[in-house]
Amino acid sequence: MFRITILIFCALAVAACGPSKEELRRQQLLEAQRLEQARLEAERLAAERDTRVQARLNEARDAWDSADYMSEGDIDTVFSGTITPELRAAKTYFVELELQAAKYNYGERKQSFVIVGMRNLPSSEVYRPLFPALQTGNTASGSTASANSILEFTLKNQQTENRLGQLVEKDDGQRWVAANLNFKDYDLLATMQSSWRWEPGLFEDLSWYISPEKAYEHTTDRALTMQVGLRFCPIQRCRMEYQYRKHPISAVRTDIISVMVGSRATGRVLAEFVREDK
Repeated sequence: MFRITILIFCALAVAACGPSKEELRRQQLLEAQRLEQARLEAERLAAERDTRVQARLNEARDAWDSADYMSEGDIDTVFSGTITPELRAAKTYFVELELQAAKYNYGERKQSFVIVGMRNLPSSEVYRPLFPALQTGNTASGSTASANSILEFTLKNQQTENRLGQLVEKDDGQRWVAANLNFKDYDLLATMQSSWRWEPGLFEDLSWYISPEKAYEHTTDRALTMQVGLRFCPIQRCRMEYQYRKHPISAVRTDIISVMVGSRATGRVLAEFVREDK
């Protein structure tokens, strides 16, 4: 009997040490406030993201409609090392590249393309000083990219005239390139059309999941192009020089902001990709 009394006394003592009703109500109120603050913060961030995405889409559409692309003077300024007000303000510059259609893939029902003027460097030690994230495989946005994976967009190259009177790249001519982390390998760009997808490999860059009839309709005139919006890093440590197969390369680190695919024959935009983060 004495043992039972002791046990009951201990149980009552433990119960008495627990939080009071007032303390429980206070904790519940604090938790409700925390959840409400988290909800409001999530809504604020989502609104900022939506505004940012829409602004970038509008800017890309305006550039497509006006064909307002980087001039040779713009390229020279970017590579001169001069920090202009536009570079300081993180202006987006637009370039246009040709899309070369591959043979239609009937097995996967897709039309793939190669981006002319873009070089995929699956392993590039030379770019480690420009992209510290390559050393860990982590991108600035927190996603994981393939280690040592870089894409180069040729903005300008030294040319010469061949025997047919055509301008071609000099065998040892200089190239001025925009270097990017390989956005094909990780989810950096949000797509506005789910039928278009990036190809992570070396031999194809972009695919359109569409019927062969529609693919033929849009590729027969070879008028598809890709518009790329680039933001250049203005500081000196974002620039480098190296040599590739006798070509002196001047490179500057860039961030890709948007991509549009369309037909210059019809003026129609077929695909839009945009970067959501800052």
